[in-house]
Formats: sequence, C-alpha cells, structure tokens
Amino acid sequence: MRRLFVLLTAAWAALLPTACSKSDSDAPRPLPAKVTIEEVTPARQAVSFTLKSEQAARVAYCCLSQGTAPDASAWTQLESPAASVTLRVEGLDAGTAYTLMARAENAKGEPCEAVSRDFETLRLPALQFGEVTATAEGAEASVTTSDALRLFWACLPADGGEPSEFTEVEAAAEMKLEIRGLAAATDYRLYAYVADAESRSELAVKPFRTADLSSVDLSASGTANCYLVSEAGVYSFAADVRGNGVSANADAESKHFDGAIQPGEGWSADWLWASAEGLVSGVSFDAASKRIRFEASAGRGNAVLALFDSEQRVVWSWHIWMTEDPSAHLIEGSSPEYLFLDRNVGATSTAVDDVASFGLFYQWGRKDPFIATSQLANPDGAAIPDGEAFQSAIEGTCVFNAAHTTGWSTLRNDDASIASGQSVDYAAAHPMTFITYGAQVASSGVGAWFNDDNVQYAELWGYDFMKRNNQKTMFDPCPPGYKVPGWYQEVMADADKTTMAAAGEHQSRTYKGGYWPAQGYRMDSGRLSNVGRYGYYWSACSYNHNYPAQNFKGYMLYWYSRAVSNNSVQNEAIGGNIRCIRE
Repeated sequence: MRRLFVLLTAAWAALLPTACSKSDSDAPRPLPAKVTIEEVTPARQAVSFTLKSEQAARVAYCCLSQGTAPDASAWTQLESPAASVTLRVEGLDAGTAYTLMARAENAKGEPCEAVSRDFETLRLPALQFGEVTATAEGAEASVTTSDALRLFWACLPADGGEPSEFTEVEAAAEMKLEIRGLAAATDYRLYAYVADAESRSELAVKPFRTADLSSVDLSASGTANCYLVSEAGVYSFAADVRGNGVSANADAESKHFDGAIQPGEGWSADWLWASAEGLVSGVSFDAASKRIRFEASAGRGNAVLALFDSEQRVVWSWHIWMTEDPSAHLIEGSSPEYLFLDRNVGATSTAVDDVASFGLFYQWGRKDPFIATSQLANPDGAAIPDGEAFQSAIEGTCVFNAAHTTGWSTLRNDDASIASGQSVDYAAAHPMTFITYGAQVASSGVGAWFNDDNVQYAELWGYDFMKRNNQKTMFDPCPPGYKVPGWYQEVMADADKTTMAAAGEHQSRTYKGGYWPAQGYRMDSGRLSNVGRYGYYWSACSYNHNYPAQNFKGYMLYWYSRAVSNNSVQNEAIGGNIRCIRE
C-alpha cells in the first residue's frame, strides 16, 4: 500500500510544472544587427571599401549607378562575416557616380536598416581639341586636358595614315601646340592623346588645312630693317638675316653681330608696338622657312615686329612702315645720282603742316625707331611743358603689346646693366630703350650712347669718312634699296636758306619740290625739344672718325629760322630724323 502511494505521488508531480522550468517563448532574444560602410576609396574602374558589422549573421552589399534601385540579383551575401571586412568591386566605369549599399541580419534573420554611401570613380585622362589656326607654313592648335601628366601629339598629311611616332610634352590644362614646317594649301590631321601613370585617353584627331602661300615677300628685293607696306594683305620676310647682313666695316671690333641669324627651337615672333590698334595681326615665325609672317590692315602708321628666342628675349626687330609708296616721287639731291624718298622714315604724309609728315626719331647708328610727336610745334616754344622722356604732353600716341613690353624706357649709357663694349648688343636686344648720355666712359665721347672706345662705332651706318664711301649696313634703318645719306655736304651740297625755302607756319622747308618738316629732336636725355622750330636730319657720317680722343658726334642736315647747315655736328645720343636716299 505504501509503495502504491509513492508511485501515484511521483506521477502526479510529473504532470505539474516545476518552478524552475521555462517555455520556449521566454528564451532571450538576439540583439539587432548593425552594419556601416567605411573607408570608401574609389579608383578609375573600381572601388575599395570596408564593411563593419555587429551582431550580424549575414551581410549583403551591392554597388549600383546612382539613382538605380537594387533587385535581388544585385546583392552579394557574406555568411558569418568578420566584424570588419575589406572588399573591392571591379568593372566600374571611370568618372561615374555610384552608390554602395549594405544590409545585415542577426541570427534570427531580422534585418537592420540598409545603409548607403555615394562616390564617384576617378576620371580617365582626357583631351579636347579647340581651334586650329593655320598659316601657309604651320599651325597653332588649342588643346584642353584634364587628369593628365603627359601629352603625345603628331601631325601628318590627311592621306598619310595614323602616326607611329609622337612628340611627348608635359600636359597642362590649357595648351598651344605649335606645328611648323608644313606645306601650303594641304590637308593635315593632328593626332593627340594624354596619359597619366596608369592609363591614357583615346586618340583624338583634328583635321585642318594650311593656308595658300599667298603672302607678299617683302624681302624679295633684299633684306632690311624696315619694310614698306602700302595696302592691306598678308606679308612675310626673311628673318634669318640681320638687316641687310653687312657688317659695319672690316674692323673686327665693329663686327658686333654675324649677318646671319640661326633660329633655335622654341623661337617665335610678335609685334612690340604700333602707332594704332590693329595695324598688324597674326604675327608668326615659321622655323622651317625662317620667315616672319603677318597680316597688315589698310591703316597708316608704324609697327615694330620682333623675333624672340625660347626665353622670350629679343633677337632682332624690324620696322613695318605702312604708308603710300614714298619712292613714287623721288626728290633729287644736289646731283641726279642722289635720289631721296619723298618723306621721312615713318611719315605717312607729305602735306605741309601735317603732323603725319613727321617721321620717327633715331639715335645715330641705331636701327630702332622712337615715336614722334602728336603736335606740329611745342606749345610753349623750345621748352617741353610737361614730363620727361616719353612722358610729355605732346608725345605721339601708340599701343604696346603687353605680352612683351610695358612701353618706352630710357637707360644711361654708363648703367651697369650694359656690359662694357656691349652697347650695340644691348640696343638690338632692347629696341624700345632710348640709351641716354650719362657720362663719358673711356673714350666713348661726350653725348654718346656707347660705353667704350667710339672708333669701333664710327661706321655703324656704313660711311667711311676717309674713303668717302657709303655702304649700307645691318644697322641701317631704311627699306630695301635705300640707305641713310652719306654726308649732306655731298648729297645736298647746295643746301642753304635759298634752296631750302621756308614752308608752312612752323619753320619747315622745301627742297626741289620735296617737303622737309621741322619736327625738332629728342635730346640725349630722350626728351623732346624744338618741335616746329628746328630740323635735325641724320647722315651716315660720323665726326672725328679715327680720332678717339675727340668727342664723337654725327653729321646732320640742320636748320632753324635764320640758318641752314649741311655740315652740322650733334651728339649721337640725340634722336633725329632720317630721309633715306637710293642706294
């Protein structure tokens, strides 16, 4: 009986819940999963990133173009991921906007809220052609690049196939490619691509055609430092000769330059100054033909073009004189063998009392012109009322090419920046600098723009005083076929107050039908003086030739109201006029 009771009690107890047992619904819930996208590093066609997760049994991620919704197939799933895992997605497009997305689930399959990160893949090097400006001998192409280190280019005739070799240069955001040595009136293709350390752009192609070889050759009848242009058009001249290429004389001292210019790589040409806006344009230098080419307007005036080396230093310069043909009505000198142009160098008129009849000013022995005045006479007699050299109220107007110059300047002959014996070299390299007289250096002479022995400069314009021989030189400022007159006692031996009669209201003169304006001069300080009162016309002849102890001066044709002299001497640092005579 006792045994039966124990068994019944045990069975009943088994049917009752115990105090320490729990149902499945009371088991602890897993914590929610969490995922973040960190350390996103785009490449050109890929992206690296790190997924960091917590309480995640599974993680999924996808990469889609921005604005695209993912479908089930877009996701890549990771089972039992590490807390931090670095991943990389390949096969993306360069320079494209993408979105990275990630989600996670905990052990119960409960998802967390998806997270996203936007990014853009890096761009490939890119190139775009702009305008191509072509002449008969070459072209200049504008190019823009991005994300590039080097640019590779080649130019071939249009029927020549694709290039096998390229010229390599450093890439910049905006570039100019100079292409030289092309044939006129020919179709070409310009090829180019850019690259960085890893990749390159597609090959770009730009077709163009060179211009017809229709420029007027100003140097066809001989080279010079001055060329005449009488109508609008395209012109060119040989830029591999200094002036006419003739040395000053046979002395080794005076041979400051070789007559020939040997152009180097990277040389160019441009205008320095002009007496009006737009007189010349499109100035270029073709290395293959060694020619400077430019376009002239129909305007009248003066401009100076220069040849620059690769460091933008002036190698040589040329004066473009834009006027009616001054040789159409030549003026006879004291004998029929002497024939003058009908106007001063730089003048655009022969009318009496016309300021356009004033020519440009020249220092003795230099080829470089300096601007004249804007008025027929000083407002107040001989004195200039305002300013110093190139700053007075009556200075002529002109425009400057800001890429190469800030305007006219002056510099003393004894300035340390002019090396001893290098005055002529400095003058040629600085055609807009009026070298003033500061002091006599050795036997340079009072009133000189030189800084050493004057004897070596006595024949810069080619007149041999001892032999009475006048040979045009590379420093002569006259156009082809003409030169600075040798000595006015020879070429205008009869010049006096009777043969040079007064004309107009400002002390100008006429001689055998030609008009000679009294436009004054530039003092050896560069300052204007005696405008409308005196005439100062240089000859090629120097005073006291071969006498270095004497002051060095130049002979002039000179007059004022009471006298005319064909044998005047003046400081050669002053600026006087030039009336060219036929060679």
